Amino acid sequence: MITGQVTEQEYISAHRLHRRRMVTALNLAMLVVAAIGIALAFAASRKWGMVLLFAGIGGLFGEFFQDRISLPARLRRLYSQVRGRVDVSYAWDDEQLFVTSEHGGAQRTWTDFWKARENGDVILLYVNDARFEIVAKRWFGDAGELADFRRHLRFVK
Repeated sequence: MITGQVTEQEYISAHRLHRRRMVTALNLAMLVVAAIGIALAFAASRKWGMVLLFAGIGGLFGEFFQDRISLPARLRRLYSQVRGRVDVSYAWDDEQLFVTSEHGGAQRTWTDFWKARENGDVILLYVNDARFEIVAKRWFGDAGELADFRRHLRFVK
């Protein structure tokens, strides 16, 4: 059994983890656009090559700004709006995950979770592609307890 509350930093970390694949694909696309712009500037049209080069650079800058400044500020504001924050306890067996707090309780079979992702701070338990539960790794007492929890999950990159 584990118990705790998600901190503001863990909340931000969870959303960064949730966005990671999209951000990677977007940044790769922007690098390709910039590279095509460089090639085009040297091979055919300097004007359109520069347009593509700066569009790629602008996209990279925009995503950096979103990830490091805009998104954390918005997530801090959203986190601060949550009222009635209490400790949440998770317990599990081979078939189900049980969640309880002073506000109530619920249980789900492990197969209800579509997928899971993790980073150094949190584990995300997805019920669909957009909605997830945040489980902080610091709640686990030891590596064995974390390993027991993990063995029930289907992780994706």
